[in-house]
Formats: sequence, structure tokens, C-alpha cells
Amino acid sequence: MAYIGRPLQVANLAVQSGTGDGSDTTPIATLDYATTTNGIAVYLDGVRQLAGTDFNVTAQTTLTFTTAPANGVGVDVYFLGLELSLPTPADASVTTAKIADVNVTTGKIADDAITLAKMAAGTDGNIISYDASGNPVAIATGTDGQVLTSTGAGSPPAFEAIPASGLTSYISSFSYDQSTTGSVAVTGVGFTPNVIIAHTVQAASPEASTGFGNAGDEHALRFDHNNSANSLSWSDSIGQVLQSGSISCRWNIASFDADGFTYTKTKSGSSTGTNKVLFLALK
Repeated sequence: MAYIGRPLQVANLAVQSGTGDGSDTTPIATLDYATTTNGIAVYLDGVRQLAGTDFNVTAQTTLTFTTAPANGVGVDVYFLGLELSLPTPADASVTTAKIADVNVTTGKIADDAITLAKMAAGTDGNIISYDASGNPVAIATGTDGQVLTSTGAGSPPAFEAIPASGLTSYISSFSYDQSTTGSVAVTGVGFTPNVIIAHTVQAASPEASTGFGNAGDEHALRFDHNNSANSLSWSDSIGQVLQSGSISCRWNIASFDADGFTYTKTKSGSSTGTNKVLFLALK
């Protein structure tokens, strides 16, 4: 016979059975499920019993007949309207196809849970930043010698060459004999300096000066001791030490060269000893 309507749903109905003995009004000691008098259908040898008249359920699991079922009579209890129990999925049983893409949200991922192994492969040397829309973006790898610089608001940083107008510096030292007068070239700087900042120290006694020199402008602040009262004085050279009275040696910038600079040392009196100069060359 044809059927019109929703498809039939087939399921199992929970049932519990027992046998009467003619004297026991509780032939089934304990019901398998907690229920009520109207929550079960009871049959004696296939004849349905009237709930509340022929039987009652107390304490949710005790079925009591008004009259004890006859000896050998089959007792069948059908449980109606049981709660649906949703089992917990077994470990490793939920497949990717069972999870909707929109449900994999940041709230489902624990903090500090994403490891490097879970990140997509990228290009060696790239750096991750954000674009004007706030979305992640990879900054292309620069070349050797370039630096990462800001390109302003609304644009990610970029690797760029150091501007030609950028500051170039070099730090080193040299020593000179203050008993002689003459010019000496200092090389190895790597560029033509514009400014020299120097600190000159006399090895034999606590004399020192700190000076600044550029094209045609040289000055030093000199500290004098020489077993007398300490004093500070200005000098029109980039470096000078004073041994006593008029005995001294000063040095000045003679020229700025392609790979450093040339200095001229001038002694007065019978100046002796070695001076060490720490210098910073700037361009």
C-alpha cells in the first residue's frame, strides 16, 4: 500500500520483560529507566494494562501491580518518551568534513597554541607586517646592505638602501711621538671625513684634551695637571698636551683625504713622550 507524507522514522523501543508467579505484585524488581506511571506501557501476555488502575510506578523505578500477575504470565514493559542521550564523540572520530568552515573561529584556538610548524611556508628573509586594511602581508626580502625603513602611514615597511645623505662614521686610534714636528697620514677610514672628534692623552702624565675639527675650525678643551693646580683651558688645535710651562705638543688637521686625513703635529720646547689619540670620523 502506498504511503503519502513524511518518511517513516524507524527506531527501537526500549522494553523490559519479566514473569508473574501469582503472588508477587512486583515481578520486575527494578525498572531499567527512571519513569512515571504514564511513562510506560505494560502488557500481560500481550494484553495492555491500564495505567493508574492496574499498575503504578513509585520512586521512578518501582513497578507495582494492583493484583499480582498469574503464575507464568509474561510481563512486558515498554518505556515511552525516554530522554535522548547524545554520546560524546570518540577520540579522533570527528573528521574535517564534519566541521563547518565558519565555525573554526579564533575563540576555538587557545592562546599561544599556534606553532611555527602550523604556519604556511614563506620566502626566506620575508618579514610579516600589516597592510593599510590591517591584514597580514609579507614584506619582500631585501638585498645585502639594505635596511628596513618605514614608508609612512597606510603602507607596510620596506627594505631600502641607506640614503646617500645618511651619516657615515668610523672609530679608531693612533699614537704619535711629540718630540718631533711634521705631518702624518691616517688611513683606513674608508671615506673622506667632514669632521673629526678626538680625545688626546699623554702617556707619561695626566694630560688630556678633547677636541673638534672640521674644515678650518679646530678647538680643544685641555686639562692640565703637571704637579700643580688642575686647570682647564681652550686651545685652537684639535688636540694638545702640556708638559710644563711652554713645553707642549699640539696637532691639527692638515687635510681630509679619500681614505682618512692628514694631521700636523707641532712641538714647542723640548717636548717628549708619546700621545695616544682616540678619534671618531664622521661624514
